[in-house]
Amino acid sequence: MRYFHAALAGLLLVSPPASGQQAPVAPDTNAMSIPRWHVGLAAGAGQPVGDFKRHVKNAAGAMGHVLLRLDKYGLASLRLQGGWLNYGHEGQRTCLGTAPHCRVALNMTTANGILSLALGPQVAMPLGRVRAYGYGLLGMSRFATVSGIDGGLVPDIVAADENFGDGGMIWSGGVGLQVPVRRSTSIDLGVGYESHGKRDYLIKGGLTDLPDGSLGFDIKRSKADLFTFRIGLTTTIGWGRRASPAP
Repeated sequence: MRYFHAALAGLLLVSPPASGQQAPVAPDTNAMSIPRWHVGLAAGAGQPVGDFKRHVKNAAGAMGHVLLRLDKYGLASLRLQGGWLNYGHEGQRTCLGTAPHCRVALNMTTANGILSLALGPQVAMPLGRVRAYGYGLLGMSRFATVSGIDGGLVPDIVAADENFGDGGMIWSGGVGLQVPVRRSTSIDLGVGYESHGKRDYLIKGGLTDLPDGSLGFDIKRSKADLFTFRIGLTTTIGWGRRASPAP
C-alpha cells in the first residue's frame, strides 16, 4: 500500500492541468527595466587650437551632463552638458578693509574661465559590454574673469565678482566610450571639440590695479576653439524606468 501511494503521488505531480485551467507562466527573462535618465560628472582638460592657442596654452576644470534616453535600447538620447574650464588663474595677498594697518590679511584669486551649457542629440552603439557614443550640441558660453576670496581654479562664489566677460553661442561635438564597472555605473572616457566663435577675453596678468584705484584690462580677441578631454563616471537615475524587451 505504501508503494501504491507513492506512485499515485508521482502521477499527480506530472499530470497535465485539468481542462479550463492554465499552467503557471514562467517569467519573461527577456524583459528588463530600462533607466531613462543618466547623469555624469567628469574631470576635463582643454587644448586650445588656432588663434586661441597663441594666448592660452591649456585649460582644466569639470564637466557634467544629464542624458534622457529616447528609445527602449538607449541608442538615441537627448544630452544636456555643462562645464567650467579654467585657462589661467593668479593669486595675491590683500587686506580686508581700508585702515592704514592691515588687521585681516587674506588671499584673493583671479580666475579666467569658460562657462558653457549646451543641448543636443546623442547616438550610441553597443560594442559588447562597452558602449560607444557620439553627440552634437548647441548652446551658450561665457568667457569670464572672476576675482574672489581664497579658492583655486574657481574662486569662492560667496565673495566674488566678475571683472570682465563676453558671452555668445557655442557648438560642440564629441565621441566617447562607456565601460561598465557596476550594473548602473560606467567609466566615461571622451574627447570633444568646442567652437565659441570670436570672443573678447583676458588671460593671466590681463587684469591690473591702477594707481587711481581703477582696473586696467589687456583684452585679447580671437576665434576661441579647443579640444576637450574628459574622464569621469556616468550612473543611472531611477526616474521613468520602464520594462522593455532586451535587444
